Amino acid sequence: METIAINFDLNVLMNLYSQSLFRYLYRLTNDYHLAEDLLQETFYKAYLHLSSTGEVTQIKPWLYRIAYHTFIDHYRKTKKGHDIQLDDFLASLKLDSSLETENTVLRKYQMESIYKHLAAMKELQQKAITLVDLKGFSYKEAAELLKVKIPQLKSLLFRGRRELEKRLRNEVKE
Repeated sequence: METIAINFDLNVLMNLYSQSLFRYLYRLTNDYHLAEDLLQETFYKAYLHLSSTGEVTQIKPWLYRIAYHTFIDHYRKTKKGHDIQLDDFLASLKLDSSLETENTVLRKYQMESIYKHLAAMKELQQKAITLVDLKGFSYKEAAELLKVKIPQLKSLLFRGRRELEKRLRNEVKE
């Protein structure tokens, strides 16, 4: 188990984990500059915690938890729910309107529908599906971020996927 003491150099910590944390934040935000800002804020929060308490066990999951909560804090401050990711996703699809094919329009509609239904689901199911199915995290990574055990994560995913599928089927019928 890795432990960090107060005399640990923050630069060493940043050198070890900044690239992987940046990739993680970039996957969450789909925005290069926002991911950079959130990465800086993550290390700032880590520095504040280390200067006040002195040590942390399991450094990597601890840093990822800080990064995730920093992302969530930013997310809540700027807009409600998945509107940010949905807006960014839709904006990325509208790069050149002359290139929008039938498939692109259909995919845009499907993703819009998925995010709409996800926003109406239970928060843990919503987060589990977003992390695993939409962002590509492993079960282990997602379970650590959500602070649940892997069997509970699998249950959340199973129930969430079933609920999402039911909602999408009902939408087609309407």
